[in-house]
Amino acid sequence: MGDALTGRRFSQITPDDHAGSVWIASILCLIYSVLTLALRGHLRLRIYGMDDYIALAATLIQVGEVIAVMIGLNHGLGKTQLLLRPSEVTKASRATFTAQILFILSAAAAKASTLCLMMRLFNLSGPRTGQKLRQRVFYWIALAVMAGVSLWAILSIVALAVNCSVPGSIRGNAGSCAHQFLRWQLITAFDVVTEGVLILIVICVVWPVHLSFAMKCQVVLAFSFRLLVAVLSILHLHYIAEYTGSDNPGIAIVPVVAIQQVQLCWSLISATIPNLKSFVKSFSSGFGIQLDPSLTQAYGSGRRTNSGYEMGSVNGSGTAKPRSGGRSHSDNEETPPVPTKNKLATTREHDSIDSGGSQGSQDHIIRKDVQWNIHYETEPGRAL
Repeated sequence: MGDALTGRRFSQITPDDHAGSVWIASILCLIYSVLTLALRGHLRLRIYGMDDYIALAATLIQVGEVIAVMIGLNHGLGKTQLLLRPSEVTKASRATFTAQILFILSAAAAKASTLCLMMRLFNLSGPRTGQKLRQRVFYWIALAVMAGVSLWAILSIVALAVNCSVPGSIRGNAGSCAHQFLRWQLITAFDVVTEGVLILIVICVVWPVHLSFAMKCQVVLAFSFRLLVAVLSILHLHYIAEYTGSDNPGIAIVPVVAIQQVQLCWSLISATIPNLKSFVKSFSSGFGIQLDPSLTQAYGSGRRTNSGYEMGSVNGSGTAKPRSGGRSHSDNEETPPVPTKNKLATTREHDSIDSGGSQGSQDHIIRKDVQWNIHYETEPGRAL
């Protein structure tokens, strides 16, 4: 029994070796991220959008980041550096630096995925966006944030690499890569700001919509889980401050890398939470968007759904063929003219599908425009 307890372990944690903590964080976070991506793929089956493809790219980048961390662990990352050969320190430094670059790229992709999902759910993209000033303003704000996230990723990589010798980067400020804490201060500041801006956009878009207060809170809550990303980013910066000023940077860097894995994992998970069915119902109720996979089907299937029929093309006589299952909430707001004696009213209806971006006709965002043509007829013997 004693031999079993004291036998050889894969990565035993000792005062001079804390690599086991990084192994656990890396493997668990990778598993959670992959499972989250699989769940997202199941929830969005046959209605994939740009946000899903970006989330896939972010997860693939995370896989590369975890592989880089594991390579660093095999060369001494997480161990007291006085016990390592210079060649091992060099290899561990290069692997860790690569992991940091991939971490920035994956985090930026997760932000972009969340922003693309917001633009589609709130109908901030598509050919009809410019018809309303408010939507047009939020559309350009979303594009500006997207450009800012891309710029943040590029400048963050530059900030990490400038005046920094990669082979000694894990030695802290004592090595050939000084001012690491300042570099990460700038990276973290923009990271936290962008997360706050994403939540602010959600609040500004949702609040004027005619929804119950509870429904509005549910929609905001769906995206508010990303605030934990900002908290983890600040915690990551805290451990970087301890690592850069430590006398034993090999051990002090362990919580930095571990929090890095947790932050990236949660960033990907929080980008998927708004796709869960309970939250999707909120979007379907308030924004005229049918995103429930159990009710939504590909355009042109010709089958009847539980919520209605597929709307077809409209001819000039004002008759319409069945075509779509989802109806916009604006349909209930149309007010026909008051009937008047000796008056005939004819209507011309035009149904259009706004794909909400580049998703084609698979995202059912349906509107109906109705034009009323009033014709008067006079009774015999009476003037109009």
